[in-house]
Amino acid sequence: MAAVACDTLIGRLADFAAAVRYDALPAQVVAECKRILLDSLGCAYAALGADKGRLAMQAGRDMGGPAEASVFGGQERLSAASAAFVNGELINALDFDACTIPPGHVAPYALPPLLAAGEAARAGGKRIIEAIAVAHEVCARVGSAMSHYRDLTPGQRLGFPPVTGYSSTIIGSTLACALARGMPRDLTAHAVGLAARMAPAQSMTKWIQTLPATDDKYLMAGWMAQAALQAVLLASNGYRGDVAALEGEYGFWRYMGVRKWNPRALTDGLGTDWRFPDLTIYKPYPTCRISHTVLDCLGAILADHALKPHEIENVAAYCDPHAATLPMFVNTFIASAGDAAMNVAYAVSMIVHGVRSGPAWHDDATLNNDRLLAFMRKVTVLPHPRFEEMLAAEPQSRIGRVEIRARGRTFESELHYRKGSPATPRTRMADTELLEKFTHCASRAKAGSAERIAAMIFRLEQLDDIGELARIW
Repeated sequence: MAAVACDTLIGRLADFAAAVRYDALPAQVVAECKRILLDSLGCAYAALGADKGRLAMQAGRDMGGPAEASVFGGQERLSAASAAFVNGELINALDFDACTIPPGHVAPYALPPLLAAGEAARAGGKRIIEAIAVAHEVCARVGSAMSHYRDLTPGQRLGFPPVTGYSSTIIGSTLACALARGMPRDLTAHAVGLAARMAPAQSMTKWIQTLPATDDKYLMAGWMAQAALQAVLLASNGYRGDVAALEGEYGFWRYMGVRKWNPRALTDGLGTDWRFPDLTIYKPYPTCRISHTVLDCLGAILADHALKPHEIENVAAYCDPHAATLPMFVNTFIASAGDAAMNVAYAVSMIVHGVRSGPAWHDDATLNNDRLLAFMRKVTVLPHPRFEEMLAAEPQSRIGRVEIRARGRTFESELHYRKGSPATPRTRMADTELLEKFTHCASRAKAGSAERIAAMIFRLEQLDDIGELARIW
């Protein structure tokens, strides 16, 4: 196979991945990689008892194949492709997983293929950290290079574009998978070129207009994980990819349907300026982050005034304009498990009724609790009038406001940043908080080994073989 020119964008990304060394990574990058892995495993454990988790596990078994890679949460081993599918679906099932913004969700698409490839190659912990770093850095850069659904137009309210999604994450996911497998630079470039053609159409906008919510979500994580792994396997067997897929007027950005393409965002400072740690936000609630500032405000009011559900006449939630205009966020009924992961009024009801954040929000008993569901009709979702102004001034801002009518008066709270955001020391989720979330998420499936798993992740660089962790995760 002919050598890949270094002057293509894919060639430069392959050079970057090949040059990454654990010992040269900034401490913040190493720490964030471990945090992302810990959080993602916790999210997967939380989903094991949920409807989508059960469906994904059964589908993975039905796919068949040799026992090559470990599935999160049990002692089961499936084919690498099947394990990547199941693990991706589990991480993303409850919408509890971390986001790197832009583009948004990354971990459920990137971690499963690199972990499956790394387990097969018996990659050490340092190599896995390198791969996680490459995946998230490249996904953040490709996301920044393309138009995003929170791009602002002066003088206009924020609105969802006709075409948007997370398909761009296949570039970083494939690079990382190839790195974990130990592929040489030129084969890696061909794998990325193949992946760029294999990326699914960006159907998020259609999905969020559709009720009830379907299980494929804004991008089926398991399929995306399989696509990255498949691209790597194809390249390793001699398939040639379009190593110029990111170039020119008709490149990846165009056929992904986005409005802008700034290739300099991919390469400026690449390898020296690590951006993803300051763009990664963790979720304290198992629901779309679009409502999280509102939920923080709500929790503050309830804590300060000890309001009881029966005292509350109504709740006005002022948040992201997307949440106030799109059916999936504003409807006042739950017809599918997917609805519960997106619906603002449902999340408000969970907080008001003291349902602990975590897997309980998605238990069948909770989803069918008439008292919890009836409260949703008391909630009105509205666009915050200053949302665009604050977002333009500070990209991490997600201003939200809550007004609760109770006891003959109105209780109010407003916040500019949501918990889990790296924007401020107060909102950044500390390691202890992430560990608490992980332990709670693991309490049903891995209670006896959660502490050991977490300890192994925090010393990941000491592992000679990622299989040591895979055997107990």
